[in-house]
Amino acid sequence: MVAEQLDAPDPDALVAEAKAAFRDGAMLTVQARCEVEYDGRTSGYLGPGDRVLVAKPDGTFLVHQPTGHRPVNWMPGGGSVSARTSDGEAVLLARRTNPSERVEARILDAYGLTRFDATDGATYEESGTEAEMHEYIEANPEVLEEGLRIVEHERESKYGFIDFFARDAEGTPVVVEVKRIQATLNHFDQLQRYVSLYEEREASPREGGVTAGNDEVRGMLVAPSASERVERALRDNGLEFVELAQFDTDAKGATEAKLTDF
Repeated sequence: MVAEQLDAPDPDALVAEAKAAFRDGAMLTVQARCEVEYDGRTSGYLGPGDRVLVAKPDGTFLVHQPTGHRPVNWMPGGGSVSARTSDGEAVLLARRTNPSERVEARILDAYGLTRFDATDGATYEESGTEAEMHEYIEANPEVLEEGLRIVEHERESKYGFIDFFARDAEGTPVVVEVKRIQATLNHFDQLQRYVSLYEEREASPREGGVTAGNDEVRGMLVAPSASERVERALRDNGLEFVELAQFDTDAKGATEAKLTDF
């Protein structure tokens, strides 16, 4: 591992160092005041501001603002990143051909540059995944409710796969939707749609002997956590929330940034 840093490089020095990093397969990080243009499936412009630019050997290019965990703009791997000077300013250009897209960062003031010759062959191994939650619930349905019995795992419906169809101690049908991240209103809507399959006269005979138009079906949303707003929406609609806090390693989750997210 080798790391080199330049303080306030001028445009020529920045471009020369960037070209060397791209040639040698090193990571490049630039702290700069810049403006960004995107052209591809749509077009976009991000005015001048202080940002961190990251270029990786696989062609990944990220533009980070001072707040938020997502890049404000990015190019996935598989393309290329190049550097040049234009009108006396350094420019980093990320592009790919399929689809045809380009992200151009024009550097107005460079505060710092880091070249990082990194080696990392490790594979990320995640614990507490949604699949593990499913396995845990299937083996221990009592963590959701005493006397709960799993009838079917991943039941197909016209709205998608229902994670669990179960019955409680009284024999009442229970639709269970499991989420790995903090429960959201979208998850509430999804559960409500699944429950409607049984409340309305749409249940088929194959669905565990559920009587069409069963208005006693219960809906249960299972997640590591939920906001008060989500819990209130569930209560107001006769649905339930079950917290599995032991899976709360990243309860907020993340949303993938899009190329046009600015």
